[in-house]
Amino acid sequence: MSINDLTSFKSSAPANTMLMGEHSVVYGQPALVAALTPRIEIEWLPRSDQQIEIQSALAHYLSPINPLNPHPNLRFIIETIRLFSTQLQHGWTLKVHSEFPADWGLGSSAAVLAATLIGLENITNQTLTPWQRFKLGHSIILKIQGRGSGADLAASLMGGCVYFDPINQTLKSLPVEQTLSLVYSGYKTPTAEVLNWVAEQWKDRPNGLQQLYQDMGAITRKSYQALSEQNWPQFYQQVAQYQQYMVELGVSDPRLDQLCEAVNQQLPAAKISGSGLGDCIIGFGQLDNFEQAPLLKTKISPIGALCTQMEKPSC
Repeated sequence: MSINDLTSFKSSAPANTMLMGEHSVVYGQPALVAALTPRIEIEWLPRSDQQIEIQSALAHYLSPINPLNPHPNLRFIIETIRLFSTQLQHGWTLKVHSEFPADWGLGSSAAVLAATLIGLENITNQTLTPWQRFKLGHSIILKIQGRGSGADLAASLMGGCVYFDPINQTLKSLPVEQTLSLVYSGYKTPTAEVLNWVAEQWKDRPNGLQQLYQDMGAITRKSYQALSEQNWPQFYQQVAQYQQYMVELGVSDPRLDQLCEAVNQQLPAAKISGSGLGDCIIGFGQLDNFEQAPLLKTKISPIGALCTQMEKPSC
């Protein structure tokens, strides 16, 4: 079979943002995570050799399929390909394009992982259940990062507003329609560093920290119920309560407090989205005439990770 007879594919997955469950989800509590309209897209072009090429804004990479060489900027793609490498009959060129900035805390790693995973599942003719797909991707996150709930991956895989319960192995996607306004603080502290900082700050109060995580989990469950019933006023109250928990935890610094207050003056609810000490403030609704910080207007997207066959050019 010649290279011209092989099929090209296009896979993609959405950005995501945490609505509820930051920090507590790492310790077994549920989370609410939303898929967003901006996406990461990968074109899969078959090659006649046994090489994997990745063309990305982060790097240009070329390596044999076996063994795949490491690259610090492409770890999620490479580790995912490595899991499927024995099933690949030939090489592939991957052209990666992102519709959103990588430094805003919008789950770019989870989105590119989801897009790579769904693409390879399609190429190798596998059909995984949502939980199997999630567990496979989560294993890659743990291998690379050492920790992480995978809640952002769940949203990029499934789309919509995803209720993620790691203890009960629950993934539920709600078809929620909502405009979101994401205000970027201008800086980001890696999640692992924030988690370590919190652990250090609370090392003499372990019972208090455990109780705080339980309270966060309780609010997240109530928020899911409110969204299920489309009870937005109740949901907004719970958003405000969760933000107070983030303040109590210590991860809402003065800059985030200032931005959250400014967003709250225009919209019914706002809170940190992400682990804190940077990243974004998420406002529920459309924010206009906001000059204090960079703004991304977006929506919750019902479309999760997908893979489609690319049309061959006509002769």
